Amino acid sequence: MTARARRRAALTALTAIASAALAGCGSDAGPLRGVSSFWVKVVQVNGEPPPPADEPLPANRGDTVDVWDFRIEARDPAGRRADFDGMVRLSVEPGAVIGVEAGGEGVAIGRNVLLRDGVAVGAVRVTAVYGPARLWAEDIGYLPASGGGSPACSNGVNDDGPGDVLVDFPADPGCAFADDTTEEGGTFSAGASEPVAYALPRIADVQGGGSATPYAFEGVQINTAAPQRVVVTRVASDGFYVTDLAGQGGGYNHLFAFNFNTPANMRVCDRLEYLAGTVNEFFGFTELSFPSYEIARAEEGEACEVPEPALLDARTIASAEAMERLESGLVRVEGFRISKNFGPRPARDGVFGPDQSSCDLNGDGQVDFESPAEGRCANACSRDPECSEWTGYSARGNYKITDGTAMIQIQTGTVSDFDPTSHRGLGLGSVTGTLRNFSGGSLNWTIEARCPDDLVCDAPGCAPAAKPSTEACVRPRSLNDNDAETN
Repeated sequence: MTARARRRAALTALTAIASAALAGCGSDAGPLRGVSSFWVKVVQVNGEPPPPADEPLPANRGDTVDVWDFRIEARDPAGRRADFDGMVRLSVEPGAVIGVEAGGEGVAIGRNVLLRDGVAVGAVRVTAVYGPARLWAEDIGYLPASGGGSPACSNGVNDDGPGDVLVDFPADPGCAFADDTTEEGGTFSAGASEPVAYALPRIADVQGGGSATPYAFEGVQINTAAPQRVVVTRVASDGFYVTDLAGQGGGYNHLFAFNFNTPANMRVCDRLEYLAGTVNEFFGFTELSFPSYEIARAEEGEACEVPEPALLDARTIASAEAMERLESGLVRVEGFRISKNFGPRPARDGVFGPDQSSCDLNGDGQVDFESPAEGRCANACSRDPECSEWTGYSARGNYKITDGTAMIQIQTGTVSDFDPTSHRGLGLGSVTGTLRNFSGGSLNWTIEARCPDDLVCDAPGCAPAAKPSTEACVRPRSLNDNDAETN
């Protein structure tokens, strides 16, 4: 066979294969049947029509419950109501469902509602809802037992055929719960409502107005639009600190964004027009991890809007609520001194001295609170205003200061020319910085100086006097900056 003949034969074979494939795409089997999706509509929110997009409800911080009335219909692939009798699982994104009530003679169990003849109506109670939020319905194959006998998912028998060796809940993925009457999975058909308009959470909402955030482990976009005005107050080696000027009166308006390194092209006094990330509680310290942000740069000659630090007194330092309001914000103490007993020698038998405050008695580099001797030593030092435990300083750079009635930790690693160990007992004019929380131990709060401007004292490295916040640690941009991008 010639090359031309072989080519003609190959083309003929390909044409036959294509014709057969096209023939298999016909509709001789009739219209598709069964449930394909769910039509979900939020009819009312708290007894009123859903809010319009330009008048959103305030972000729900998890301390209140909103009620959404809904209607759900099963739909076939053609968009017509499907003949479906079964449970669907309800969820809200973002947010949490805490209860479902079925309307009429309907049935609701937990977060599940029964559709009869393809329809269900009822109300769902939701919390921690923010931004454009949607109600979701999904067929997970759950059909609860109505009473009597053992449900298929808890009878100790493999009910869904010899090809499946998995038995009962939770081993069999077809079992939604132990009272499921079938070990077979659902269609996983789903549907979502139109968005219900809630505002994005402010920084104060993310902080939660208490000791913990209501949005833990959630990816959140923070509200930076007017009247919110989010200003950078510190650029650190591992992230940045911001304050929402619109929340100055109520507190909880400061936040740390953990960036893993120094954020590029950001400076104190810049504003953020966009801020988003994953909210976490790191040992009691609310932070925004993996942040995304857009900077409105403060140029040379423009007014700096960084607020003045809050002055901490003994009463404020002793109040957990008052300190929580200031978490990650700029604060200041005045008239404090470095603890007198502050040095690397072991404090054996609970005896502390000017060069003797280490409770690492066995020399392994850490204080073991399971050890009676080391634990007693560390607790005694924590209670003593004139004792600053050495191991904490060597590990994290934190050390204690006191005014005789109150005590707090500070971190001055950013003041490179100042050596706190050689100035034990030294009086400090003032210490300014961002306030960080750590839930371990009894001294939970640390003031972290941002730069040498924040430490005022009569020692090398210190500033002679406190500067206003519009000047302290501020480096205005100019056309000659190395990080000014294209000049």
